[in-house]
Amino acid sequence: MIFLKLISHLPFPVLYLISDFMYFLLRYVVGYRKQVILKNLSASFPEKTEKELHQIKNQFYRHLGDVVVECVKTLTISKEDLNRRVQLLNPEAITPFFEKGQSVIGLSSHQGNWEWMLVSCSAQLPFHIDAVYMRLKNNFFDQLMRKIRGRFGATPIEKRTSFRSMMLQKKVSITAMVADQRAKSSQYQHYTSFLNQETGFYEGPERIAHKLKRPAFVVNMKRIKRGYYSIDFKVIDAPPFRQDAHYITEQYVRLIEEAIRERPAEWLWSHNRWKQKKQAPEIPASTKA
Repeated sequence: MIFLKLISHLPFPVLYLISDFMYFLLRYVVGYRKQVILKNLSASFPEKTEKELHQIKNQFYRHLGDVVVECVKTLTISKEDLNRRVQLLNPEAITPFFEKGQSVIGLSSHQGNWEWMLVSCSAQLPFHIDAVYMRLKNNFFDQLMRKIRGRFGATPIEKRTSFRSMMLQKKVSITAMVADQRAKSSQYQHYTSFLNQETGFYEGPERIAHKLKRPAFVVNMKRIKRGYYSIDFKVIDAPPFRQDAHYITEQYVRLIEEAIRERPAEWLWSHNRWKQKKQAPEIPASTKA
């Protein structure tokens, strides 16, 4: 970690030279997850030509390199520099909940620089932020990501203990969840059309919002130019909640899909999001022919 911290002291122009070299390695040498990326892009955008899909893939490699060096920079970046680089466009959409002493649930995706999304909101919003995460198997990287995510006051909480942590939290807080990961089990999944494919989403965030009576909103991050981003907030639902089944989940899916279609190179295409398919319900033996 000391080595990474030394690298983080480098100025942004030098870090972006490292990112450019990473792009060269990812595209021309390693071909990092090329088949997964192209498979995901082809299924998501059947209307695009092969040339367009490869262009998005290459832009994604450039973006991924930038995300990596920006995450390393988080170890030493000042709050003033971070706030200058990440602009919150409409914090007034959610700050009234803080003024009323109401904790909320923030749903984001792997769009833009999702790590800077967390730390910049920690640095600029009055809420305390609890960031739900999956513990990494590698202890070094787990500790590194906890340090990065907690740099400006956020508290990383493991997914398996998140509900209990939310119930015990005394501060007015945002529970932040990156909710576009692949659902690994059929329990509490809602399947819906997402990027031209039937996709399972965890209903946990929606169930928790209803259970704890907490407003839910989507955080959308947009890259303005290299090293600069904007964030906007959109409240999906708040008590008293709508009665439409899966309303929060569906609205979340539609909003992040819109952002991905608008800026496809900024989403995490290397993640094998559609590895797990919806399983058909078993037919009881007595009804089989």
